Amino acid sequence: MSELRENVRQVLVKLVPASVINDIACFVFYDNHPKDEKKIDVTICTKKGEVKEYYQRDLVDNIKLDIRPTQIRILRNNNCELYYLVEANENIIILSRKSTLKVHVKLSDVERCDINDNSCRGQASLRVFCKGDAIPITFTDSYEKPHELSESFSPAESDESYPIISQLKRKLIEAKYSVKCNEKTYKDLLNMRQTVAYSAYKKINPNIDDALSKEESKEIASALKMTMEAPWIKVYNNKIVIVLNVENLSNETLEDVHIILHSASNQAIEYTTKLFTPTDYLLHWEERATQTIQGHINTAIVVVIDVDELKSRVVSNIHFNGVVYYMKMGKEHVVPFSDVHISSMDALAEEFDVFSSGELDTNSLLAVLAATEKTDLILRHINQPNDGRLTLDTFCEYLYMDKVLSGNVAIHKKSPYHVLNGVMIVLHGTGNSNCYSMSVYSRTPSQVLALIHYIHDAVPYTIIITTLNYKLTAKDNTLSEYNEDILESTQKLHNYQNYINSITTRSKIALKYLDESLLKMNESKNPIVQSKVGSEIDIFAGGEPAYLEFKKRMREEASKVLEMENEIIDVVSSEEMCVD
Repeated sequence: MSELRENVRQVLVKLVPASVINDIACFVFYDNHPKDEKKIDVTICTKKGEVKEYYQRDLVDNIKLDIRPTQIRILRNNNCELYYLVEANENIIILSRKSTLKVHVKLSDVERCDINDNSCRGQASLRVFCKGDAIPITFTDSYEKPHELSESFSPAESDESYPIISQLKRKLIEAKYSVKCNEKTYKDLLNMRQTVAYSAYKKINPNIDDALSKEESKEIASALKMTMEAPWIKVYNNKIVIVLNVENLSNETLEDVHIILHSASNQAIEYTTKLFTPTDYLLHWEERATQTIQGHINTAIVVVIDVDELKSRVVSNIHFNGVVYYMKMGKEHVVPFSDVHISSMDALAEEFDVFSSGELDTNSLLAVLAATEKTDLILRHINQPNDGRLTLDTFCEYLYMDKVLSGNVAIHKKSPYHVLNGVMIVLHGTGNSNCYSMSVYSRTPSQVLALIHYIHDAVPYTIIITTLNYKLTAKDNTLSEYNEDILESTQKLHNYQNYINSITTRSKIALKYLDESLLKMNESKNPIVQSKVGSEIDIFAGGEPAYLEFKKRMREEASKVLEMENEIIDVVSSEEMCVD
């Protein structure tokens, strides 16, 4: 809408607040229908897509639309109920106005619309012409969408003698047949796409046909259901976090669940796959210790990619497709998901960061858990006469942290340049009024030490913070109430020297075998084998007996370490710290 004329502006100033005059895109005066007692002077549409009703310059009702209106009109049905017709380029929205404003009908790809009484019934009807459709959509008196064309004719109008009716019926039958054929073609296309996605993974080096882990061919899975249309992607702690929610529809446990990413540029991407299950606990998520999904359980599969993967690449973007891989009853399966495109500019954008959205949701909290390290601490509050109780609000007040999602969880996100930025703490009670357990989720281990220093410097309480293996003992009786029992605990310590020697020996065996395989490839006269020289090593170049002997030696060397696993080297006790 163009700028308001001066005479129109003077009228509107008397009906709406002056602050919204310059934001008006279009408006309509209320028709003051005698059968409608609503108190409305004018209804306006703002340039931001809001529809507002005013009476004596006071806001009566409003609604936010996802379009930019260009025109608004008043409609009424046979019962004199109020409706608004809002137009915006190729979109039309009909708002109903009973108790409040509500979206009644929404249409897109609209070419034009009109309100006419073509049937001479004395009641005008709304007709909407959509792009590519020669037959308009004619609304009922209540502005509802009409039923199918074949069911909307009266007996007189549906007489077979009308040629136009016969032609329309024939075209309707043809359209229904085409839809069924197209649906079948679409399903075939989806199956073909999944098959092609799997075939693409078979071409990744090392080839699946030559892989050591190959036992039998993989299949497209049907037990795992994606509950998200596309992966959720954010960046936190210089790491790109990709979240994919899935549900196990079968009764069997899915094992070895991982996400496999394939880059179109054939460059390797280093990433980590983690599994989280929703809980009613403070953090709403719990990381699984194993890569398994139980039957009929919703699970979040999280992929963590270091941002340095983008910085160190010649190509400034990552474009990959991926599948969820798992094993069910000893058989391997894959489920493709939507392609992902991440550029370095995306990673630098403000809205790409977890903290940019203000309030953290469950997915944002999941990103924090996946990209941080957990450290458990014990806090002992040495009470002074004027001290209050130590709560999470204490840390929020003095360390400028914000509560998130739960009363006992806080995170520092006010300044991206502060040493504590991104640190999340969870405060637990231990039954002792002066002793608290705190879980710290930090980007780096140095942040834990910085947090301890800031608590000592900023919080006006006497607090002793240690890790779990420290116990307190008072030097005199005045602080004897803080004494803690020192319990001896037997812990098995492994001789890691044996592991080091075993790994070194196995590395030498593997290198020697690879050198021998490379020599066999150079001696081969097979053109296919010769084409692989310089790009890959065929581990079967020496034949099956040599390969089986190599596997046997590797297993024997690994079993030597397992025999020493139960050896106990020392007895570890709790360390003692004195309170002075």
